[in-house]
Amino acid sequence: MGDRSKPNKRVTLQDVAQRAGVSTAAVSYVINGGPRPTSPELRARVLSAIAELDYHPNSAARGLRGRRTNTIAFVTYDFLPNESFSSHYLGRMLTALTRELQQHGNYLLMFPLATGDDPTPLRKMLKSERVDGIVARFVQDPPHTDALLEVVQESGTPCVCVERPGDARFGFPGITYDDDEGGALATNHLLGLGHRRIAHLAGDMRYATARRRMSSYQRTIVASGIPFDADISAVANWDIRQARGETHRMLSLPDPPTAIFAASDDMAFGALHAAHDRGLRVPEDLAVVGFDDIPLAHQLTPLLTTIRAPLDEMGVRAARLLTGHTKADPEALVETRPVQLIRRDSA
Repeated sequence: MGDRSKPNKRVTLQDVAQRAGVSTAAVSYVINGGPRPTSPELRARVLSAIAELDYHPNSAARGLRGRRTNTIAFVTYDFLPNESFSSHYLGRMLTALTRELQQHGNYLLMFPLATGDDPTPLRKMLKSERVDGIVARFVQDPPHTDALLEVVQESGTPCVCVERPGDARFGFPGITYDDDEGGALATNHLLGLGHRRIAHLAGDMRYATARRRMSSYQRTIVASGIPFDADISAVANWDIRQARGETHRMLSLPDPPTAIFAASDDMAFGALHAAHDRGLRVPEDLAVVGFDDIPLAHQLTPLLTTIRAPLDEMGVRAARLLTGHTKADPEALVETRPVQLIRRDSA
């Protein structure tokens, strides 16, 4: 007979997940009714494990479900996370996300975290039960994001991944867009205009989007019968000034480019500055296509031809998933949204 004088160890969410053979996120979805739907078979396993272990959520968790915080955290897991506050790129997504949350009485908490940093601050925030869910914005693919998602999964906090999806084993919905399609659309547009010397300004190669856009450009160029020329492909690290400098370098070549596909609108602006410096006409002497379709793309002169990333739609979708106003498709956990070529004056 055991020693009844010793208090029993409290059963945790992790214990239930282990007994049921599922993730802690799945247990949380069953208990909280979302944001991701669960199959009848999985729900039965979780409920059986809860009964067998006599699991009772702790008082803080019960208080959260009965008295929601109405707060969603936006965790941007980036190499330069604090730039999220001034990012032209993220502005559209955050505006749409915040607006949609506010329509349902929810608010946004910004939580910047540098890639590779100790996730302890996030763990502490989640333990404090201050948020009802998380939108995790990633710039890398698994396994680089696994450590952060393990912390989220341990807490049982609902989560939606945006820009880059997490590993499928965590079971969190993901919303991304097709960088390969975007790179091909931009390059084919310039090819269709008759250009054969098409340069590329690439973003920071640590970012999955930068690598995908560059590789798509290269494949499209080669598929058209034009050899890839490394002299007119440059890494400008998302920076306007670096893009301006690299454009000057490429335009000084004996056989300069007649068109540039920039992997971001900011870098496209750098290319336009360089063209202006040299007295070149856009698009007659140099055509420029960007990527993202930030607000400045249709506010500056010349109006920028660009690839529109569905940032607004991603923000709205993430908000609706976390507030329970829509459900993720259990058969297609990662949603890949299409991009669109927006033709304006620069190409």
